[in-house]
Amino acid sequence: MGWLRDTFLEPGNDSTEVERIRYARTYILEMIKGYLMSDLSRNPVHLRWLLKLV
Repeated sequence: MGWLRDTFLEPGNDSTEVERIRYARTYILEMIKGYLMSDLSRNPVHLRWLLKLV
């Protein structure tokens, strides 16, 4: 998820609406990573939640 943070930086005051939407989506993915996929056993059962994003 470091790639997400590096690619979609925090928007500035002069950012466009598209940039703010992309940042919001990135932030949501970071939250999902922290809450749903915090299990370090690499259990793929948590991947079922990713289908909810589609």
